[in-house]
Amino acid sequence: MYEPVSKPNAVMSMLGSKVASGRDLTMAETLMAYTEVAKARMESYGPSPATMQLKPVPLPEDIRGALANYAGI
Repeated sequence: MYEPVSKPNAVMSMLGSKVASGRDLTMAETLMAYTEVAKARMESYGPSPATMQLKPVPLPEDIRGALANYAGI
């Protein structure tokens, strides 16, 4: 099955083709390549605090019981 084309993959493909044809990258293109490689390296270590999804921790049974007692349930 085919994967959808992503912007980072398209940019890196274009930059790779340019380098493979023997042309030099501009400063902006070099920075784009550095950014994409750094992003890929960061993602290999797992989620960052900016992308982390925290799972709610359920209340222990005794805490829920105490709260229900105080609520009059």
